[in-house]
Amino acid sequence: MAYRSLIGAMALVLLGCSQADAQSAPSPADLRLGLVGRWSGALGYRDYQTDRLFEIPVETTISTPGDGATLIRQSLFDDGPANPVWITTVSLDDRSASTTAAASYRAGRPPELSTDAVTVSAYQGPTSWTLVYTQTGEDDDAPADIRVTETRDGDSVIAVKEVRPVGASDDAWRFRNQTRLTRVGD
Repeated sequence: MAYRSLIGAMALVLLGCSQADAQSAPSPADLRLGLVGRWSGALGYRDYQTDRLFEIPVETTISTPGDGATLIRQSLFDDGPANPVWITTVSLDDRSASTTAAASYRAGRPPELSTDAVTVSAYQGPTSWTLVYTQTGEDDDAPADIRVTETRDGDSVIAVKEVRPVGASDDAWRFRNQTRLTRVGD
């Protein structure tokens, strides 16, 4: 149930920012470039059997080649000493289309390709904002609308992924997972 409280708290934060604040914000690409650095935290996911939130530690490094559009995210998920999981994601922002295209790589699996529309839904400053990523894809082998709400508050970032059947109403969104990160270095 903790994830429901978290989503409710995020909605209150979003309501506290006016539409004008989001409209005067830098582009999503500029805000994302501010994430370059080293981060530590946890990946949380819902166990469907118990309806409880479980977390595993993650260490993430985000870098850029300096082109103003590309981010490279390398994450190590600690799923036990015998089973570390590395996921590397390379993303490219298209400022004119307000999209981010990404390719994610994990040993033993085919690359995952995606393109998200990205909007700034809240902005109070370069380290206090909310981005919303949306796409139509698949969840649990069925067509799904996918939404990730990424909120930065200083040196903390939380990204919450929600899914719903394609075209379903807004009350059909369901928590899928979340990543909580705290900056630990440049």
